[in-house]
Amino acid sequence: MNRPRTLAAIVLTWLPAAVTAATWASWSDRLPGRMATHWSGTGPADGFSSSSGFGAAMLITGVVAGVAGIVAAGRAGQRFWLGLAGAVAGSTAGIWVCTATATLDNPADPRLGWRLLYFVAGLAWGAVVALAAGPSPAGVQPPPETVAPLDLAPTERAAWSTTLRAPALLASMAVAAIVVVVVAAVGQAPIWPVVVVPLAAALVFGRVRVTADRRGLRLTAGLLNLPFKTIPLAEITGVEATEIEPLEWGGWGYRVTPGRAALVLRRGPGLVVHQSNGRRFAVTLDDPRTPGALLSALLARSA
Repeated sequence: MNRPRTLAAIVLTWLPAAVTAATWASWSDRLPGRMATHWSGTGPADGFSSSSGFGAAMLITGVVAGVAGIVAAGRAGQRFWLGLAGAVAGSTAGIWVCTATATLDNPADPRLGWRLLYFVAGLAWGAVVALAAGPSPAGVQPPPETVAPLDLAPTERAAWSTTLRAPALLASMAVAAIVVVVVAAVGQAPIWPVVVVPLAAALVFGRVRVTADRRGLRLTAGLLNLPFKTIPLAEITGVEATEIEPLEWGGWGYRVTPGRAALVLRRGPGLVVHQSNGRRFAVTLDDPRTPGALLSALLARSA
């Protein structure tokens, strides 16, 4: 995988949502309460919607497309999926810009005319994202690096625990919350409930306690003391210590993709747990070999 190109493609996927947010904030005081949002042809508009509601819908769609682009990055077929996410995000921004500018130009009788080119350009944005992404990564993964078990006596008990902190995630969630608040205040949009999403993510993933013992592997939200991921020892078939590349696991944060899930707070060493249902779970750790060796020893003793 070409990491710089993939990161560039992700940024380009998010750019249309940024355009929607910026123009909405800039135009909100000049847009009427209801704006034209549908035309049957080149004639007058035949459908109207709330300006704030329509703007919120377009912004949310762009954000969802951006998230989909992050999930697609690093996976087989990433060029296609990133391009599709870029096309959805771009066309959504294009719809918003062409309808909003048509309304601003003539609120009494808005006409699309040449402004449809904004929508066409938005669709073409998907091709720009795909070109930036480059070839998709190969689907073949290297064999796992197994961890040698600790030397435990038959009745000896042992446990391992560490606390993960994510200052970068806390900062990004704070920025996201501020953006939502600013857009809701300046654009007078009913999107205040959206601020709950970054705040909840900060509370759950800002500090995480990871524990490995005879019960298995557990992850607990440190700020809430709330367990959110538990893999019983009986469901673990093996563990490996490996280098975690965020984009190969769907990006940063807590990611769930077909066949696997991960808590990725940074790039670097991590522990991968193989489960009896065929799924894998990964978590980034400074020293993944110690909990891996402990779990391997507990597995060997329980066999």
